[in-house]
Amino acid sequence: MPELRVLGLFDHHGVRRHQHRLPADQQVSGPYCVHLLMDEGIDLMPVRPAEGRVHRKVRDVIEHRSGVRVDLAVRGTVSAARSDVVLALLEGMAVLPSTLKQRGLPPYANRPLAAISCWWAEEIATGTEADRRRIAHALAGIDRVFVFSRNQVEIFASIGAGDKIVPVLFGVDPDWYCPDPAVSRRFQVLSVGIDRGRDFDTLLDAARLLPDARFHIVTSTGRIDPADIPANVTVAGMVSMTEHRENLRAADLVVVPTHDLAYPTGQSVLLEAMACGRCVAVTATEAMGDYIDDGVTNLAIPLHDARGTAQVIGAILADDTRRERIAAAARAAAVERFSFRRTWHEVALALDALARSSRGATHITD
Repeated sequence: MPELRVLGLFDHHGVRRHQHRLPADQQVSGPYCVHLLMDEGIDLMPVRPAEGRVHRKVRDVIEHRSGVRVDLAVRGTVSAARSDVVLALLEGMAVLPSTLKQRGLPPYANRPLAAISCWWAEEIATGTEADRRRIAHALAGIDRVFVFSRNQVEIFASIGAGDKIVPVLFGVDPDWYCPDPAVSRRFQVLSVGIDRGRDFDTLLDAARLLPDARFHIVTSTGRIDPADIPANVTVAGMVSMTEHRENLRAADLVVVPTHDLAYPTGQSVLLEAMACGRCVAVTATEAMGDYIDDGVTNLAIPLHDARGTAQVIGAILADDTRRERIAAAARAAAVERFSFRRTWHEVALALDALARSSRGATHITD
């Protein structure tokens, strides 16, 4: 049976069509490992990134002035005409195809459109009425929206799009993020992150309540005021992905303190640390509910509660046996439930169902 042809609209560094047939050292990873769709019986057709200084300059000027990601969608029209489904990653990439589809302009008017969304739910929940109208308009031309937590279904339903939402579990590459017994422990408590969802204030207050514990925070320069750093806390700037993995492997405990957002902020570091076989404590928010199994594969810490956070950290640091048991279960969960291969397998099934409902074609079987 023919492969499902999917036009992929996403920023990347040279993902090639059919690259899964090449040796591993010649393959290029797409964002969130989207290239793994090729292993699911899908003919993924990425649009080449902008090449050349003039091309990039013109693209940047047009997209900045219009506020719409247009370059990939415009250059992808030929592939769109040959595709069964269009997949936009992330939200911004779906806006122009959705607009063209709503206006009946081919080829996007004749193709099912799916999108991966990370931030729309937060904008819907906390944004202005104008934000909600803008998102609702974009959603009108989108057939399926993949999100990384089930709580978002109700949020999208508030603007009439709940039936388009497909929750899938976020993933990690457990072959890259994996334990290494040879790495010596250098950090007692490690915390990493730069996104707006990180709640380092609560973690710093918890550190003050645990003066004998050593904390190391890796974040962007200027994120934490030096005057607010307790004596038992060190702060460093961001590192390479390889160094990041080595830091995770070298930690007794990884802590992911977050604010309560509509999407699962912090899930990347949580799953990366779990895949490295480390014990992880993460803030228990509704969006993170799909990823937390308190006391089994990780630990839940209370939202904006320094004393409660300190109690969780102090107790697990004092119990080596329990900490190692949770770490082992964390690794198993990352491999079995939270791998990117599983993420894209679920997306592939949904894309195939979308194509079949639109065209009556059958391409992929589970």
